[in-house]
Amino acid sequence: MHAWPEDIAKYRGKYKMGWENLRQQRHARQLELGMLDPKWKLSPTDSKSYEWSGANQDWEDLRRATYAAMVDRMDQNIGRVLAALKEFGIEDNTVVMFLSDNGGCTEEPGGRDDTQQPGIVNTYTAVGPAWGWAQNTPFRRYKSWVNEGGISTPFIVRWPGHVKPNTQTGQIGHIIDVLPTCLELAGAKPLATIIGVSTKPLEGHSLAPIFRGETRPQPEELCWEWSGNCAIRRGKWKLVWDAAAKPSSWELYDMEADRTEWNNLAARMPEKAGELKAAYERWAKATDRVIPRASLP
Repeated sequence: MHAWPEDIAKYRGKYKMGWENLRQQRHARQLELGMLDPKWKLSPTDSKSYEWSGANQDWEDLRRATYAAMVDRMDQNIGRVLAALKEFGIEDNTVVMFLSDNGGCTEEPGGRDDTQQPGIVNTYTAVGPAWGWAQNTPFRRYKSWVNEGGISTPFIVRWPGHVKPNTQTGQIGHIIDVLPTCLELAGAKPLATIIGVSTKPLEGHSLAPIFRGETRPQPEELCWEWSGNCAIRRGKWKLVWDAAAKPSSWELYDMEADRTEWNNLAARMPEKAGELKAAYERWAKATDRVIPRASLP
């Protein structure tokens, strides 16, 4: 993490409540803003987290403040970009899409060393597992996992005169949809060949109907695999393999009723779980991805 001292100073002392309290505050705020369905329970404490009472709280506050400072500076510069679009007279003809590629990161390269000052150029520090997990409120897990905390990220679109401001949709999209969206908006088609090699058909579908306030058909299915963590989403159903769980097993969740992945339905709905497991394995074989060697409950 690297940030400007004046930005870090804005946030020093603001995180002395600790990560558990931060999660509670964020969850309450999300409910207040209508961002979450109230029936989705706040996910439980993560296995990588640790006790705030035993931590170096001043240093933990500093590294969380440093992260906040990075977000602050990013926001400042997004504002500059948007102001420039307006200044150049192209604001209404420019689609801005903002998203991240994964959930908050819990990695700590080099370990947790509270003798290192976060934010300066000659240190390599990270936010750590407890803050990283709290950043993904209310979901489970984080980067490298395929629970919702690892793969569900904000996707914000700004297009004056086309995308209605201050609206939200629960429709499912994926990063593979961005290229087809750009092609449709530009009136273009995908290249048939690149350097003489035939291209494969695009698997994503344009998000433009959602931008217009319409309903787009859901993807038939979406699959993920990273570092042995696996998942498939089909309609409201999601089958997940959490490689760090003890013991690991396929877990089945109803994303409409339980998007925070509290209630594993695999044992109660073995046929549905088996159907999704077979579909995941077909995809994994076709794409040379990991297939967990375990049976369903």
